[in-house]
Amino acid sequence: MRRTKEKIAFGIFQDGLIIKVAQLVYSNNIVKVQSLDETILSSPLFHKEEIKKGKFEHIEEELRIPEVTDSDDEAFNLPEISEFEPTESIDTAKKDEILPGQRDLQNFLQIFPLDKGKISFNANDEQISYFQFNSSYSTSKLLKKLQNEMLSEEEIRTKNFSLDYILNPDKSGLAFVHRGRFSLFHALRDINLVLSKEKFFYSYIDTNEIALMNLVKHNYEFPLDEFVLILYIGVDYKVGIVMKNKIHIKTFPIIVPDTDPENMRQAIYSKVILEQDISDIQITKHILLVGDYANEDDVEFLHSKGLDKETIQRLDLKHLHIQDGMEGQITHEKIARFAIPIALAWKTLEPKCKNFSPCNLLPVQVIENQKYFKIAWHGFIVLAAIFYFAFSGTINNLEIKQEIETYIKKNNNVERELTINRELINKLNEIKAKISRLEANLEKVRHLTGKRNQWHYILSVLSTSLQNNWLSWIKDISSANNDFLISGYSTSRRSIIKFSELFPNGHISSITKDELQDMTIWEFGLSYSYPEPQERKKKEIKKDISQKIETPTPKPIKQIKTVSNATIVQKYKEISDIYFAGDYETALKLFNDFIQKYPQHNLSYNANYFAGECLYQTRQIDKAILVFEIIYNINKNKSPDALIMLGNCYQKKRDLETAKAYWSKLIKEYPSNKLVKSAKYKIQKLKEI
Repeated sequence: MRRTKEKIAFGIFQDGLIIKVAQLVYSNNIVKVQSLDETILSSPLFHKEEIKKGKFEHIEEELRIPEVTDSDDEAFNLPEISEFEPTESIDTAKKDEILPGQRDLQNFLQIFPLDKGKISFNANDEQISYFQFNSSYSTSKLLKKLQNEMLSEEEIRTKNFSLDYILNPDKSGLAFVHRGRFSLFHALRDINLVLSKEKFFYSYIDTNEIALMNLVKHNYEFPLDEFVLILYIGVDYKVGIVMKNKIHIKTFPIIVPDTDPENMRQAIYSKVILEQDISDIQITKHILLVGDYANEDDVEFLHSKGLDKETIQRLDLKHLHIQDGMEGQITHEKIARFAIPIALAWKTLEPKCKNFSPCNLLPVQVIENQKYFKIAWHGFIVLAAIFYFAFSGTINNLEIKQEIETYIKKNNNVERELTINRELINKLNEIKAKISRLEANLEKVRHLTGKRNQWHYILSVLSTSLQNNWLSWIKDISSANNDFLISGYSTSRRSIIKFSELFPNGHISSITKDELQDMTIWEFGLSYSYPEPQERKKKEIKKDISQKIETPTPKPIKQIKTVSNATIVQKYKEISDIYFAGDYETALKLFNDFIQKYPQHNLSYNANYFAGECLYQTRQIDKAILVFEIIYNINKNKSPDALIMLGNCYQKKRDLETAKAYWSKLIKEYPSNKLVKSAKYKIQKLKEI
C-alpha cells in the first residue's frame, strides 16, 4: 500500500484575549490530533482603529508564493524564503512598536512548527454579518446580488470586506460578510519572519458557526427532519446554532451577565427554553455541548432540568484520532473545548470532504499570491518554442511593441480615471442636491414646530394622570406663545389640584361647579409653562423608586404581620423562578407587587435588586441605574452586585469611563468578593476598545 506524505495543519482560534491552537496531521488517510494548547494575551493584538481600517493596504504587496493544489499530495513542501523578492524585511521601528498582545502571541506560537504546514483562522464574530437567502442565480450573479444587498456603496468601493456563502441542496443559503481587518491573521503575518525564515502558508478563514457545523455534519448522523442544537459556551463567544438535515436554520446569541457557574447554567438553560418557545420548534431534541463549559457538571445540570440523558451530550468526534502517546493529555473534554481550532485544521487537511462547506474569507489577494505555477512536460516544449521565436525577432520590433503596449496602458489608465472622475462628479452633485433638500425640509420642520417639540411628553403625562384620576376628562388643549392651556371636567375637586401640579408653573385659571343627573361636575381651566420632560421624568422615577425601598406604607406592614414567613418565602421563590426563566417583564411586575406588600421583610431588599436586573434586561437602563444606586447606598449584601450592574448599565449607555469607575469601586471596596474577578476582566476588555 502506497504511503502518503504527512501533511500538517494548524487551526488558530481567538475568543476575546484567549488564543487556542490545534495541530493536526494527515497520514495514511487518517487525521490525528498532535497538540492542543492555549494562552491568554495581556492586551488586544491591535488598537481598535487599526482593526476598523479600510482596504487591505499591504496585502496588495504580498509576495508571489506558489500554490499548493489539493489534488497533489506529494507537492506539499513549502518554498524557501530565498525564492522571494527581499521585500518583507522587518524594520527596527516596527519591532519597537509591537503591542504586548502581539509579543505574547509571538512567544506562544514559537512552540509550533508553523512553517511546516498550512494555517487557518476563525473570523472575529463581532465583525461578521449573516444573510439568509433563496436563489437560483449562477455563482457570479449570486455573488454580485449578495454584495449589493449586504454592503454599502462605500464598503464596495473601499473593498473593506470579505464575502462568501454556503448553498444548500434546496437552493437556500447562508451568506456572511466580514468587515474590517482580520486582526489574528495580520498579527501572524507581522511576526512571520520573527518566528521563521520561511513564509507561512495561509489556507482558510472560516466563521465560528461554519466550523462547528462542519464538525457535526462530519461526525454525526441525526434523524431527518429533527432539529439539532449546538451550544457553544466559551469565555466571550457564547451562541446557540440550530441545524436540520445538516442545514443551518438559525443562530441566537447567549448573554450571561453572571460569572457564578450555577447562575450561568441557569441563564443558559432559560435562554434555550425561551428560544424554543419563541421559535415554536423542538430545538432540545438533540443538544451538543461544546466550548469551555462542556464538562460533566454542565451535562448533569441540563439532565436535572428534565432533559433525557440521550438528548444532551458533549461533542464527540468519532472520526478524529489522537497521536500515539497523547491519549492521557488530550481528553474528550479537551477536544470539546478546542472544537473550533480542530475544525479549522481538519478542513485544511481534507478540503474536498463533502461535509466541509467550501467557503473561505481569506482575502482574495492572499489566495492569488499563494498559487503555484506548474508546468507539464509539454509545457516546457511550448516555452522553448516561445523563447526561440522571441529571440528570432529584431530589437526594433521589440522596442516598437513595448512602446505600443506602454501607450495602450497609459490610454487605458487615463480612460479609467476619467470614468471614475465622472462618476464622482455625478455622485457629488446628487449629494449636494440631497443636502439642499434636507436643509430645506429641516427649516420647514423648525418653522412648524418652533418650541413645541414636547407635545408627546405632555400628552403622555396627561394620559397617565387621567388613568389615575378616573371620571376626569380633557375638553381642549391650546398653545400660547410661552405656555399652553388645558380645559376639562372632573368629579373630584382634588384631582384638579393634582392636574395643576403636572407641569411647571401650573395655575388654576377657573373652576365652575355644575350638576349632572345628581352628580357634581367641576369644569376647570389650567395654564402651564412648557416642561423639560427628561429631567422631570428622571426625578419622578428616582422619587418613586426611593419611596418603594425606603418609605413603606402602613398597609403592607399590616399584611406582613398576618401572613406567615413561609408563605412570603414561597412567593419570593416563585417570582425568582419566573426571573430565571427569562420572563423579565412579568418578573418585574411581580417583584414590585412583592415590595409593596412586604416592605419590611428581609427579602424585600433582594426583590428590589432583582427588579433592577429586570429593568436592565428590558432595556430600561435609566430606571435600572436609579434602583442600583439606592441598593448600593443601603450598603448590604447586594451592594457589590449593584456596583457591577451600574458599570454594565453605563456600558450600555456607552459611558465607558463611568462604567470603569463603578467596577474599580467594587474592586477597591470589596476586594474579597467573588465579583472582583469579573470586574477586573471587564476593565481589561475596555482597554481593548
